[in-house]
Amino acid sequence: MAILATTLIAAAALATTAYSAVQQSKATKKQATAQREASEAQGRAANVEAQQARIAQVREARIRRGQVISAGTNAGMGMGTSGIGGAVGSISSQMGGNIGNINQQQTFAEQTSSALQRSADAGVDAQKWQMIGNFSQSIFSQAGGMTTIFGGNTAKGVK
Repeated sequence: MAILATTLIAAAALATTAYSAVQQSKATKKQATAQREASEAQGRAANVEAQQARIAQVREARIRRGQVISAGTNAGMGMGTSGIGGAVGSISSQMGGNIGNINQQQTFAEQTSSALQRSADAGVDAQKWQMIGNFSQSIFSQAGGMTTIFGGNTAKGVK
């Protein structure tokens, strides 16, 4: 009777371990999906921010260009003067440099997001393999472990 009870307890523990491993695997997959969705949303938000920053740079450059042309015209300089042309060219150059920096920062943000996602995916894989290993170890232990494979460390007759 005691052997039957022990066997039933071991079987129940093994079934619980298996069920737990399956549920943990499902939860881990849900976690990975949620992380991926969050990463994608973060990327979309960064794209919107970068686009807004580019628009702001263009708007600022247009305002400054208009101010330079207006100031030059009020001072009696024509549109074709080198001073106005140089100032307008400088404003355009600065705008281009600023937009280039915004694009570079956006690229870095995308690379960071991608690396974080790969890291999260690797963590999910590690958890999955840990669950498989734990489950396998549980089965191995329940089956008698090394004692079963190598004949065990049973007490030999003492003389």
